[in-house]
Amino acid sequence: MNKIWVILKREYLTRVRNKTFIIMTFAGPLIIAAFYAAIALVITRDASDKEKKTVFISDESGVFNAALDSMGNYRFVQKKLEENEARKAVQNKSAHAVLLIRDLNLYKLDSVTWLSQKTLSIKQSEELRSTLSEIVYRKNLTQMGLRQSTIDSLRPKTRLQMLEIDQEGNAKSSSTGIKSGIGFGLALLIYLFIFLYGNMVMRSALEEKTNRIVEVIVSSVKPFQMMMGKILGVALVGLTQFTAWLILGGIAIAAIGSAVGMKGPAGMQQTMKTMPAQNTQEIQKIMEQSEGLDALFNLPYTQIIAVFLLFFLGGYLLYSSLFAAIGSAVNQETDVQQFIFPVSMPLVFGFVIAQTVVFQDPNGPMAKLFSYIPFTSPVVMMVRSPFGVSWAEIAISASILFLTFLFFVWITGRIYRVGILMYGKKPTWKELGKWIFMK
Repeated sequence: MNKIWVILKREYLTRVRNKTFIIMTFAGPLIIAAFYAAIALVITRDASDKEKKTVFISDESGVFNAALDSMGNYRFVQKKLEENEARKAVQNKSAHAVLLIRDLNLYKLDSVTWLSQKTLSIKQSEELRSTLSEIVYRKNLTQMGLRQSTIDSLRPKTRLQMLEIDQEGNAKSSSTGIKSGIGFGLALLIYLFIFLYGNMVMRSALEEKTNRIVEVIVSSVKPFQMMMGKILGVALVGLTQFTAWLILGGIAIAAIGSAVGMKGPAGMQQTMKTMPAQNTQEIQKIMEQSEGLDALFNLPYTQIIAVFLLFFLGGYLLYSSLFAAIGSAVNQETDVQQFIFPVSMPLVFGFVIAQTVVFQDPNGPMAKLFSYIPFTSPVVMMVRSPFGVSWAEIAISASILFLTFLFFVWITGRIYRVGILMYGKKPTWKELGKWIFMK
């Protein structure tokens, strides 16, 4: 144990004293903030084409000719065409596209065709479908004798307020968007940290092997002890950096909030009481902001931080043991790819699962299943945690993760003890299997 501590201390101090580590510890939160700000900017900015484009509309019913004049940057021009004529119009670029509507029975639109050289995007096709349906819907209601003002009043503006009821019966504001954003953001950090620090372990093992330093080290330290020292040392580096980011981030948020005079939910409620009753739009805006902040303050932060630390550490230990085995088995960096791809695929798969199954139903059976599979649980459980996961589920999942780590650290330790002294030959998967059972 003393030898593991010596190696751990060396790995830790070597990295935390590095200038790059110190710079990234302070610059990291800024880079992450800039990264998410860039994503938000891209999402909120209108990325659609602004160039005006002409679309011929050939409508046999005559309903859409007058009602559909434009949609986004598309300008519709009435022109009766057969399908062959429509194809030629698109081909010779007389029009950007042609919309053919052959339906006479408007209770079912099933003969609508869009002809163009480039397919519409998902957003544009859904907008076109919705626009056509809305025109028919309004026409049918008008034929029933309803006025336009009456039709408009049939569609109420809906503001959905989400409340969570705890075991004591207390209601707390909740927000699916905030929970998804925080869960997914922290899951992304775990995903990046595992690869970043796992690669540190792999490169450290590979560097010592290629420099032949390891031949001197193993004369006094067992390969298993050296591998565990490296893994735990780099794990402490990651936890140190994350703790520093957490403290710096908290100070920055508090400073910014104080500088701009940010108010909490109670402050916003007080502001609304002093506002004129007729200022409904401003009151509505403040109410939405207040609910968002209330939902942010009501998140289960104790559970979120506990899940992050547990599954970051467990996921890192599991994958870094595999990366250490890869580093000890190969002789040069060009040989790494054949081993690192299959090893990292389960974590990538977990990230995909987090975006699909978990977002559809974070407490559904599929989400729970992948929360228990140790190769995907670090990412999946992190995304689920803001939505409220029982401590029993967390304990079971974490136990499976750490037990799997212990099992794989035994396997990779046996690969490490042979591979770290093996030179000159590029290993295969079959040979790695033999090294596990080699005495």
